[in-house]
Amino acid sequence: MNKRTALLWASLITIFFASNMAIASEGLSQAEAEKLIKGNTAEGLHTKCDTKMIWYFHESGQLRKQNQHGKRGKADWSIDKKGQLCFIDKHMSDEKCEPIIPRADGGYDANDGKWRWDKVVTGNPHNL
Repeated sequence: MNKRTALLWASLITIFFASNMAIASEGLSQAEAEKLIKGNTAEGLHTKCDTKMIWYFHESGQLRKQNQHGKRGKADWSIDKKGQLCFIDKHMSDEKCEPIIPRADGGYDANDGKWRWDKVVTGNPHNL
């Protein structure tokens, strides 16, 4: 490969990664986040545990969750003015707020990438 071709490829790769980083850092607005999850269920993966999960965001501000083994949990949730998902459960001493990041495949990442939502469905179809 000549020097000019190598430089072209390096430039294209840099542009590709830079544009993906810009997209990745853009979370939903407050209105978009609330419309997406309030009263709805996210289905996906808890990446830290490599476990399938469902998260139901009740309108009251209670998050009800269940993993693939049937273990359930709950937390309190809200969306702040920046559009970040804020939550706290009994294992946490302080509330944590993270953006909800849309992915190119139509899913979303939340909780600093630990929650990978493959789809968000209307209502509470799993009766959480």
